[in-house]
Amino acid sequence: MMEEIKMDKLMCFLKKNLNSILFFVSINAIYFMVVYLNNVDLKVFLQGFEICFIVFLIYLVIKYLDFQKELSKDEKIEDLEIQIENIRNQYISWQKDIQEYFSMWVHQIKTPITCLEILTDDNKEIKMQLKSIDNYTNMAINYLKLNLHEKDMDISVVDVDNLLNILVKKYSLLFINSHISLNFRKHDIKCITDSKWLSVLLEQILSNAIKYSENSQIIIDSFKKDNSVVILIEDHGIGIPEEDINRIFDKGYSGFNGRLKQKSSGLGLYLAKSIADKLDIRLKVDSVVGQGSKFYIIVNN
Repeated sequence: MMEEIKMDKLMCFLKKNLNSILFFVSINAIYFMVVYLNNVDLKVFLQGFEICFIVFLIYLVIKYLDFQKELSKDEKIEDLEIQIENIRNQYISWQKDIQEYFSMWVHQIKTPITCLEILTDDNKEIKMQLKSIDNYTNMAINYLKLNLHEKDMDISVVDVDNLLNILVKKYSLLFINSHISLNFRKHDIKCITDSKWLSVLLEQILSNAIKYSENSQIIIDSFKKDNSVVILIEDHGIGIPEEDINRIFDKGYSGFNGRLKQKSSGLGLYLAKSIADKLDIRLKVDSVVGQGSKFYIIVNN
């Protein structure tokens, strides 16, 4: 087996240096013709040929050693590429296993939540807590999908009012139980993005607004500005301290309000920002403590 590999390498080297070998043979053939036509002693030709052959042989040996080094380097690179590809495939397989496990876990936990919601139909407080658990499980699976680089982006024309309307209906119970009035301004505006991920992004911001706006009002608006569509979610809640504004999208950061109310996981707004970065959406926040916050979701068209 080893002999076959060596022979293959030698043949490969000879093919690679075939032009040099042919050039050497041609030069010596011309040299022989000159010697022969001029009736020069053949010993002179043989001495000259012998010197040329030895020099050429040394040249070939040096070239072969260089060829062996290059071949060895290429083989090492090829081995490394194979190892990297194997590691990559193992990592992808691990990602899929983790995602499938959590997806299964989320679906399994949703079943008892739904049953409990039916059984506790008259208890608003329990229903609200169950809704929160449901939201956190959804947040967990969306966070996992986003961080596992799931390539399921589906860019299309999105009806902004319709998307927001679905979210408003989903959170209607929380609006009622938190005594929040809603001012939803519809303008029949459309944007171009991924509807599923935009919905998740908006849900995090709306959910956050509801958390800190009990007994007040939330305004949902949308408008066009230059080549962008701007979605505004404005609350009249407790507001965000100035020192927290630049950090509210950081992973795990709950800020003063989150610690005060003990309602923040520090994941929702981080998830919103991660989605925004993926969809090339800008997020802008204006807030005054005691007056409320304005979240601008700027979708590039």
